[in-house]
This record gives sequence, structure tokens and C-alpha cells, in this order.
Amino acid sequence: MASSAHSASAGAAVRPTSVDNIDVSIVLTGRNDNYGGDFTVRCERALRFNWDNLSKAHVNAEVVFVEWNPVAHREYLVQELERDLPEIPPVRFRRYVVDAGYQAACSLNVNLQYLEYVAKNVGVRRARGPFVLVTNTDIFFSRGIVEALACSTLHTNVVYRAARIDLALGSDQSRVTWEGLDDANGHARRPTLKAPLYAGASGDFMLAHRTVWHQLRGFNEVYRLARAGVDHNFLVKAYGCGYQIEDILSPVYHVNHEGSYRISKNVLEGSSAEGRWGKRQWPSRYVVYDNADSWGLAHAPVREIGGGAQYLDFDWAAVPAVAELRRVVTPLRRAISTGAKSG
Repeated sequence: MASSAHSASAGAAVRPTSVDNIDVSIVLTGRNDNYGGDFTVRCERALRFNWDNLSKAHVNAEVVFVEWNPVAHREYLVQELERDLPEIPPVRFRRYVVDAGYQAACSLNVNLQYLEYVAKNVGVRRARGPFVLVTNTDIFFSRGIVEALACSTLHTNVVYRAARIDLALGSDQSRVTWEGLDDANGHARRPTLKAPLYAGASGDFMLAHRTVWHQLRGFNEVYRLARAGVDHNFLVKAYGCGYQIEDILSPVYHVNHEGSYRISKNVLEGSSAEGRWGKRQWPSRYVVYDNADSWGLAHAPVREIGGGAQYLDFDWAAVPAVAELRRVVTPLRRAISTGAKSG
């Protein structure tokens, strides 16, 4: 990665044409359901802003976008993004459409139409950069985030988190600048992160070395009744496995919109509509999961579709198991192992 001093004096963005020398893979997910009323606009605006600033700082990034459970009879979201964001070269804009059959096979909640973290695992599994950043499509990176990604000081055994500042609902996002994002008058919420998990709004920024993601086997694919809390659950596992979690000490900015989880969660408490995110009160802070080696739909058949995007065809062999029984040790097995060692 480039040094911060070099980043500060960087000139025009360099358009990458090679898959070599990727510094960071940015994993995003979404679907073509117009979530929040202007999903595609919000997604393109944030992605354009982040890509432009990373390029100016000479951060060699790739974007891995996973479209989960696409809506039938609509153009794929990944095709819209490829057409509307020509500044991101195809070699650094890897796009996957996951057959809707995986949603039907995996979900244990009929109201939950978007298994966000299984989708993110698909992207993490296929990321090529040494560092993998999992974030959301309506997140703007601060100046400090870009500088941190441009420096070569990130540790390989740390999960990095960033506090999320929510921008005021209805604020003008037609021309986004760092100065505007930094203006506290436009902030609806400015949280702080607390040790040891630094868990607030985890899904909006989670950065770690690729080996960390693979050793932990991504996000929980066993619990499929909710998407809320799965990000927090990953931090519990990372911390329990001995990885250090740190605040990267610079925020990201989130665009508030109608129907967002933060705005709607109290209104939907106890109602059937809560199924959009699943049950909030599951014990994500205490459950430790163990995904199979094939996490991230590793065995899904892949074929190319228009514009260089790839499609993951449905195959029952790729569907993750609800429980990984190979790693359950029975009392008899433990007694035999103990006896063998003592003898």
C-alpha cells in the first residue's frame, strides 16, 4: 500500500488494468429490490465516492459485489452497477449473482428475504486482496479510513472496526465531500466504540487480513433466523479465538433512509414485519459457531453471464449444513482419547 505522505500529494487517480498488487478487497452485497426507495442511487453514490478517493490515494482496491436472492423479471443489480460505474475497471469489479434457490434452501425464517451475511461470506470467500473489508452499500469512508488503507501499518492478526456516524435523514447527498461529511451539524448520531469487541454497527465496517477471515470461516452460517446480530456474533468468535479487535480511530458515514433498521427497529418490535431482519433477541453475544470448510458457497457451480458478472447456480451440494457434526466429540470418544493418553 502507498504511504500516507504519498497519498496526501497524490494527483490524478490511476486506472488499474491488472489483477496484480491488490491491497484490499471491498465486499458489498445487495439485491434489485429498491430497498429504502432509492437503493441503487445510494449504492452508486457511495461506491463512486469511495472508489475515487481510494484511487487518488493509490490504494489498489477491488470491489466484490454479491447480489443475493435477485428479484425475478428485473435487470440484475450488478448489470446496472457495471453500466453506471465505468470508472471501476471490470478487472477490479467482480460481480456475482447468487441463485434465489440458495435463499429458499438456507433461510429458516419465511419473512427473511435476504441472508445478508451468507451473501457476504460468498464475497469474502472469493476476495483476492490480502486485506478484506466488509461494509455496506450506503457507507462513505472518511479521510482517515482512506489514509489507514493507504498505509502499510495494518496488522495481520487484528480485526479493525470503525464507528459509524449516521447522517441526518433527508440530508443532501447529491454532492458528497469530506468537509460535508465531517460537519457535525449534519449528524444524527455519533456513537463511540467500547472495548473489547468494539461492536456498534459491526456490519458497516469490518476489516481483517484474508487469513483471519478464512481461519474463522466467515460469518455464522448455522443460525439463519435473523440477519441482525450476525456481525456482532463474528466479533464474539474472533475475540474468543484470540484475535485482537481494535478501533481504527476514524469513522464511516451512513446515509439514513426510510425503512432502515436503526430507524424502524423499535417500531417493528414484536411485529411480524420484524421478519425483515429476523428476531433481534437471539443470544449472538454468547453463541460460538463453526461453519463447514465449504463456507461461502464454495462448491456452488459458477458460470459467466453478461458484462463479465458470474452466476452461482443452485446445487444442494453447496448448501451449508445447519450443524457441522464432524466437529462434535461424543463423551465416549473423549473417554477413549483420554484413556489412550493416560495409558
